[in-house]
Amino acid sequence: MTEDWNLFERNDGIEPMMIFMNTGLKETAPVAGFSRLIAVIFNMYSLWDAAGNSSKGAQDLFYSLEDRLMRRMQDAELAVYVGRISVQNKMELYFYADESEDWEPKLREIMVDFPSFRYYSSVKEDADWSFYREVMYPRPLEEQWMRNAKISYALIQHGDRAEMVRVVEHWLHFASKIGMDEVKSKARELGYQVVNAEKDTSKTKYPYVLQLSKRHALDLPTINAVTKELFALTDKAGGVYDGWGTNLKLKLPAKLRFALIKFFKKRWYLILFLVILIILSIGFRL
Repeated sequence: MTEDWNLFERNDGIEPMMIFMNTGLKETAPVAGFSRLIAVIFNMYSLWDAAGNSSKGAQDLFYSLEDRLMRRMQDAELAVYVGRISVQNKMELYFYADESEDWEPKLREIMVDFPSFRYYSSVKEDADWSFYREVMYPRPLEEQWMRNAKISYALIQHGDRAEMVRVVEHWLHFASKIGMDEVKSKARELGYQVVNAEKDTSKTKYPYVLQLSKRHALDLPTINAVTKELFALTDKAGGVYDGWGTNLKLKLPAKLRFALIKFFKKRWYLILFLVILIILSIGFRL
């Protein structure tokens, strides 16, 4: 089965939650034969007690348990793990189980290794996977936050300083010029600069393109707040938010690494460098 694991935040005004789920299952859901929705819910206080009141220790214990549950259930083809919902004091794991198998003995067998964990489980019929598709699955803004997280992680891996303020460009698409002009005016009031506003004749659905820029950092809370603001403006005007882009702001080691890579791509520089090394080597021997 396709795997595309994503983590995103949801706040409906009641209790903030984090959802970690395999969004790659959407194209194949529901999976034939796996019609029972199983929820295994853990009390986080028991995990903290077991970890000596260490938050990191509790998380490590939970991830170990989660991995074991997922692999044993799936290796035995008893259930498909679709993800978890985390709130302040509990973790909820969700599986879709084979309707012909008894999964409870397998769960009890696994939990023997975690005697201090308090949990309870429930099962209900959900043949069309409505819980996965309608409750867990990310909404449009949450999908953008997922992309933000992936891009931010990739930038950090390349040595970017996410906390550094820089010019970031954002693209918005609209069905009408009226909608584009409305958002253009409101965006200026919010401190955005208009880079470009034009009609793209190659597009039929959202041909009006508004390109904005603003100086801000790329840490996840900041970029999520900015995209939420633009997403709301665009949505009200009948448009769609299409993403953002920027230049890397590298840390010193990353700058040196990229400079060396660029340097050695030029053949004559490489030859010169090798010649200098040979000369120095001969000099030291003399």
